[in-house]
Amino acid sequence: MTGHWFKKRMIKKNIMNRFEFSGLKYKISILVAITYLVPLVCIGNPFKTYTFGDRQKIQVAFSEQKIRIQLQPRKGDGVYRFASWTLRNWKQNFRKIEKYNKNKPLRIGRFVEFPYRALNSRIQGIALRALFSNDSSEANGWAHRVKYPGETISLISGVFAQSKITPNQLINYNKLSNQGRSLSIGDTVLIPWNWINSELNLQPYQVKSPLYNKGPLDKAFAYYRLRKGESLYSSVIVRFTGRTLADDVNALAKKILDINRIKNAHIIQVNMELKIPIEWISESFLIQDVLETEPAPGKKDVPEETQPDEVIETVQPQKEQPLYVILDAGHGGLDPGATKKIGKKKYIFEDETVYDISLRVKDLLKQKRINTYPILLDPNQEKPIARLAVKKDEDELILVHPRYNIRSAKAGINMRVYLINHLYQQLINQKKIPKSNIILISIHGDALHSALSGATVYYPDYRLRVPEFKKSNRVYRIRKEYQKSIRYYFKEGINNAKSSKKFGEKVIQSFRKNKLNVHKSFAVRGYYYRKGIRTLPAVLRYSKVPVSVLVEVGNLNNKNDRNKLLKDSFRQQVAKSIAESVEGYFNES
Repeated sequence: MTGHWFKKRMIKKNIMNRFEFSGLKYKISILVAITYLVPLVCIGNPFKTYTFGDRQKIQVAFSEQKIRIQLQPRKGDGVYRFASWTLRNWKQNFRKIEKYNKNKPLRIGRFVEFPYRALNSRIQGIALRALFSNDSSEANGWAHRVKYPGETISLISGVFAQSKITPNQLINYNKLSNQGRSLSIGDTVLIPWNWINSELNLQPYQVKSPLYNKGPLDKAFAYYRLRKGESLYSSVIVRFTGRTLADDVNALAKKILDINRIKNAHIIQVNMELKIPIEWISESFLIQDVLETEPAPGKKDVPEETQPDEVIETVQPQKEQPLYVILDAGHGGLDPGATKKIGKKKYIFEDETVYDISLRVKDLLKQKRINTYPILLDPNQEKPIARLAVKKDEDELILVHPRYNIRSAKAGINMRVYLINHLYQQLINQKKIPKSNIILISIHGDALHSALSGATVYYPDYRLRVPEFKKSNRVYRIRKEYQKSIRYYFKEGINNAKSSKKFGEKVIQSFRKNKLNVHKSFAVRGYYYRKGIRTLPAVLRYSKVPVSVLVEVGNLNNKNDRNKLLKDSFRQQVAKSIAESVEGYFNES
């Protein structure tokens, strides 16, 4: 009994303390109130507005593990007409419009919130594309990329897949760990096309010229007539599907030959009509329903999912400030990269080739008074050399502290990520260099189908970025540059993609100006395909540098590119083109 009396007295005392409006307790009360109330004020309207069709507006949000959708009635819409283009089984359910509108009169410009399940498949598909804007149509199915906290495999299965497809089927197909119970933002869940609810219209049908469709009854294929001098590999597969890796190109070529009943890829008649499965067509040749973001009042763009404390800067380079290039030469150590035999016991190695080019770029940038931070060091090569090494060496180091001799390709990439982001943070925080005055250039050599040649520049497609880079192995923790976690933000990724693409175009212009060959179909691209799935070089996926590109200086599997890269003068021209693009980018900005 005494214990109960004591407990009641303490509760009463605590209640009295809350209403004590003097001294320290008053200040603490105010501080607590601010701490809890400000976030509620800042949350605001969770909906984002998009337009579709004939300037029709739709608002979407994901909150409390639910998809929320709001629509406006069109001019002249009554309950019956509004239901006809929004609801599933609308003739039986049209009276529910009154319930969803809280028994108020319908008004033009006022949104009505609908349960997701009540809407017809067309509106659901539009809402899903708006809400999950980093999803994409792939060869094997719809790639859903987890964008919001609280997404579950059951929800993903329920909104994208046919009713007969279970969450367990998606878990097994995607080989998800922990039975799909621990999805993280950035995870990709692929739903095969034959499992997708086709009424959502997620799979595009119409194609751009010179491809053509044959009509609504033949949605499975796009068609193309082969022109004089064109080949199946470079003119059809690479151009229209975006595949460039040798295995992928050869695999698609074999399937297209079978579909079109052609026995020999090298003997195809001019003007012959080829049919290509629509799911293989690159998005640059597809006509897809475009959802436009409605501008918020007083703003040009509606902000995307960005952390509240993250300020995304989109300033131009400042000429009065120093310019810096973080310069990476790909591969090295036990990882030579692309390798091709050029003679008896002689090879051309990607790492040796691009390291020599990087030294030349560094020298040229120094002459232009642009600072460089190299990522890689070959202690046995201080200057550019006329003849590349034709035998493998493994002495390259990544310049972390302590230095890392590349014993693993995966660890080598991760070390680069830590060093690049450390240098970037050091420049902006300690040296107060504007973000816009820093560029990351990673130099590589391609290993594509032998029919392809020329330079390519990759920039980071924001859909393939991840929210966090995190490693805990001791090999990383003992380095000065190690960070427990490196976070990335969605809008930051969108802005960085735009800035990086712009610089990538400048690099390609510089190559063309110096009469160097560039890739015909995809000279500047945000991703590449591996086994039918889009992917992105890791050094770009995890870079926080706003302008980040990876330059593929040529295809080592192509004889002409290979022979050129063996020449000292050609490597100098490549380096000159890269250096001039940096100078031109800063000057034009």
